[in-house]
Amino acid sequence: MPVRIVDDADLIVDKYSRLSATSFIQYQSCPRSWFYQRIQYLRGPQVPAMMRGHIVENTVCRVFRESPILVKKEDSWDVLASPIDENGRPFRSQKSLYKGPTLAPMEGFSDVEELREWTRSRVSVHLPIVMQSHIEEFEDNPMSIGCGDDLDADLIRSMVLKTIDFHIDEVVRCLNSNGGPKLQDFRKGARAEWPPPDGFPHDWEEPHPSVSEGECTLMEAWEISRPWFVDPDAGTFSLGTVHPEHWFWGEYDFVYDWDGNICIVDLKAAMGDNDRSSGYMLQLEIYAWLWWETHGRESIVDGLQIWYAGSGVIKNIKAPNLDRLFEIQTMLRDTYDELFTNRSTEIDDYPNQPAPLQLFEPGGIHDGEDANPLARCNDCNYHSICPSGDNRLSLPKMEQLEHDGRKWPITKSEELRTRVDICGEVTGLFSPHSDENGGIEVQFNLQQGVDRIKVKNCFFPKPKKITRRISNGLHVRIKNGRPTEWNLVPSIELDNLSEIEIIDAENAEGENIVGLITAGSVVGRVMTIRDTTWQKNRTGSGKPKWRLTISDSSGNIEIVAFAFAITPLMRTIKPGDEIAILNGVYSEFFGRPEIKFQKNTRLVLLKRGLSTT
Repeated sequence: MPVRIVDDADLIVDKYSRLSATSFIQYQSCPRSWFYQRIQYLRGPQVPAMMRGHIVENTVCRVFRESPILVKKEDSWDVLASPIDENGRPFRSQKSLYKGPTLAPMEGFSDVEELREWTRSRVSVHLPIVMQSHIEEFEDNPMSIGCGDDLDADLIRSMVLKTIDFHIDEVVRCLNSNGGPKLQDFRKGARAEWPPPDGFPHDWEEPHPSVSEGECTLMEAWEISRPWFVDPDAGTFSLGTVHPEHWFWGEYDFVYDWDGNICIVDLKAAMGDNDRSSGYMLQLEIYAWLWWETHGRESIVDGLQIWYAGSGVIKNIKAPNLDRLFEIQTMLRDTYDELFTNRSTEIDDYPNQPAPLQLFEPGGIHDGEDANPLARCNDCNYHSICPSGDNRLSLPKMEQLEHDGRKWPITKSEELRTRVDICGEVTGLFSPHSDENGGIEVQFNLQQGVDRIKVKNCFFPKPKKITRRISNGLHVRIKNGRPTEWNLVPSIELDNLSEIEIIDAENAEGENIVGLITAGSVVGRVMTIRDTTWQKNRTGSGKPKWRLTISDSSGNIEIVAFAFAITPLMRTIKPGDEIAILNGVYSEFFGRPEIKFQKNTRLVLLKRGLSTT
């Protein structure tokens, strides 16, 4: 069973707190890189080559889903489109929504070359649609550098055809094996619990239109040998498999089992001539372990293959035996406990110690290690901020910026004070009350002599450590308050890290209201753009906004602008650009310093860049 889904309400481990093969391999390659991406949430830019793999796989899967018995060479691209539910998965019921049963069967082919020609015709139908869809999504992503014109359409088509030829070899092997051990079950209409997508309902009980008698036919072999794969209409990461204890998750590319043996295939739209090939091999071993775990440790994978669509090579990987499976289990569980159960958020616990860069020839042929122990750092997304790279030396460092005839003082990341302790007398108190989660809603003025400042809870998360004895006329100490302002009116916001305690007036200490810094100007290089108001395929939560992270010579700064403050220039900002935010309001984002746009905040583009490095 290649799919194992657990409803969110039943998860033992939150879906954002589980390990994956990609995450594990990144940590093995360099703990500091893992820290930057998984704890500081810094993502690298998207480049056109990243589209290529998705385009190749999606096109291949659309052809795999179809049948020459039902689909003509020239039929439309959506002739067998799958009905998708609200979770992005094909309906498990709703038989009437599937198109396969409504199509009139045809004669099909008996010659392999005719079958090959049919697949090429279907590629010509699907590939332009898939490319257009992925290019639109890519160009819609604010983290993208480049455009669809940078893709080599001929190269992509070549990779698709090579992949389909790999599968046709499986079809021929199935035909020469007279359909293998599953021929008779197939002819009776038997279907797996999670059958490969083929245009028919999951619980369809009638024999397929290709069913014949006597020796297995080519059309039957096409159906029987079809591997399981992610439905090309399904949502991203919607058809994965979850470890029985929920702490690990993965999603297979292809799973072949027509001959009674389980073979997991990882498709790579690549030549296989770089360090990533090392990770591919470990990834497949991990998938073999995940299959074993999700089948009660009773089903052991027989074969593992990497299909290099660029070089046209199939690389066979030795499937792990029982001893190796237990070794992988220990290795992954120990890493999960270290990175999630007992997670540290201190950067020093994630050393910048990259693993040696592995060298490969096309087809995933290992060719030793790079002699430079820091070779892996050269192409790292975090080269500009890591001590093993530029160590922030190339990042903006300035004390003031001249703009529009004015000199703006610039605050470095390490000097942003988004938390203060401040004392004063309570006046104008609105009686505090708790919400259903124990958060306290409170509002009052804090008075220091003739000066006063408004104090209120932030929207989320609300404070919880506020004494119930608070009342007008008492003196209090606010710990970890957040200084900010809105429309030039300063205030102190309280969240779950803030505290209020009653004190004697003579014990007052901390910040003075006069001189309290609530806004400033910053300069930095754009590292990660998390959300925008203009994306068609927006993934951010809450109100639409422009949210990003910039880095200067001393650290990272979060930036946010809500819809009212969006300007046309923001749409043009890309990773690697150097920008200034002038007169932004102090805030925080999950404990990280943040500058928030208000009506008179300005964005200035200082320098265009090509990447975060």
